[in-house]
Amino acid sequence: MKNGEKLKTIDNDLLLFSTQKELGELKERFFEFYVLYRLSKTLNFCLHAEELFNKITALINDILMIEDFCIMLVDEKSGELKIWKTNSKIYEEVKDVSFRIGEGITGIVFQSGEPILLNDVSKDERFLYYKGRISAIGSFLSAPLKLDNGQIVGILNLQKQATNGFEENDKRLFFAAGHVIAHTIERIRRYENAQRSSMFDDLTTLYTRRYFLEACHREYCAAERYKKNFSIIIGDIDYFKYFNDIYGHGLGDEILKKLAHLLKSNVRQGDLVCRYGGEEFTILLPETDKEGATTIAQKLRTIVKNAFANEIPDGKVMMVSITFGVATYPENGKTAEEVITAADAHLYLGKESGRDRVVNRLSNEDSCNKSEKRESNRHKTALKIVRGINHIHYVEIKINDEDWRICTIRDVSKKGFKGELELETDIDHDYMRNTHLCKIIMDTETGSTNIFPVRIVHAKKTNQNHSSCYLIGIEILDGLDSWERLFVTLRY
Repeated sequence: MKNGEKLKTIDNDLLLFSTQKELGELKERFFEFYVLYRLSKTLNFCLHAEELFNKITALINDILMIEDFCIMLVDEKSGELKIWKTNSKIYEEVKDVSFRIGEGITGIVFQSGEPILLNDVSKDERFLYYKGRISAIGSFLSAPLKLDNGQIVGILNLQKQATNGFEENDKRLFFAAGHVIAHTIERIRRYENAQRSSMFDDLTTLYTRRYFLEACHREYCAAERYKKNFSIIIGDIDYFKYFNDIYGHGLGDEILKKLAHLLKSNVRQGDLVCRYGGEEFTILLPETDKEGATTIAQKLRTIVKNAFANEIPDGKVMMVSITFGVATYPENGKTAEEVITAADAHLYLGKESGRDRVVNRLSNEDSCNKSEKRESNRHKTALKIVRGINHIHYVEIKINDEDWRICTIRDVSKKGFKGELELETDIDHDYMRNTHLCKIIMDTETGSTNIFPVRIVHAKKTNQNHSSCYLIGIEILDGLDSWERLFVTLRY
């Protein structure tokens, strides 16, 4: 063969080799793009950590034929890398293994942000065999889970028993895969935080009203299927809005947090305590009858009253109490909503009848005599006032030049009303002959207030709550036209 022909043959061979090499590299890159496409598409709609890991596992096992791997994330408290998820084969061996930043290959990858490939781990003293937990490792690849802003949220570790189990191009592939996984983990975290914020109240850390209603529905379904009962307790802090307005929202928030802690600490582990809204709390008691729920409510009422008895803001003794309404399925309702409504009605009956008590039935549930019907009408009157149907927040009586005291309305007439008033001293005849002012706060947002000059025409000390509480009769002295319009509102 002539020299020219030999050179031509060599050139053809080189061209063929070059073409095959380029074709091989092209196939490798196409495979990488395919894997990343599948990974992105698979993880795009993941909303939960378990779902994410299951899909990653399937992809790595089925496409990449790698069985042993784990994902480590940074623990916020310790700052160390800890096992988050791993295949079941090695989980028991490594579940409590952690690495400090810069410790071992895993810690070095986190520190540098660059992947590391060891095709023979025995030749690199930095490799720690998961701190001696797994010895059957021949080759190892560690890639960072890095976000676009450079933040590293964790590490993806892959290992094989045989040496030379990875290609050099695998570093590039899993570095890119780690980027996709990191963004999916971050998105799931944001979603779970949003879910958590909708489940938990920021101030008290109790469950929210939404979560409570969902839990009640689940409990109702279980109770209906297995023919069991459950109870609901609804509690409301007595005079809280008045107290909040007088002492400020800061101290009011502290009361709410302390009350939440007391309630949660004094119920069973399976009971669910929620902040229902404002100063109102609810408790779901699975498999609990009315007697048991009433006992629990009475215990909580006593604990709350004793816990707040010694609080002294601004040198004044602060008495905080709570009123509870109790209802049970199926005795008080055929659905969860009906039981909640019944507990709510019992709560506000307790509010009207003196507060600081537990009520588990309405007064007209057991008899229909005339006296109870009259009492029921009074309850309905106060119910309208307390529940804000007519936008009445509270009633105050001015007892001296500086002090206004809240008054609970028991009944109303065209010329006055009956109610309960707390005073620290005895009411004498001279005091009753004095003219006082009665302030009816209709709507604190708009500032709508009705003020009437009044006289206390009757006062009797009651032992229903404590010695400083009086049952009083109030006569409207002036402005009867305005009172009559308000009376119609209150009465109906």
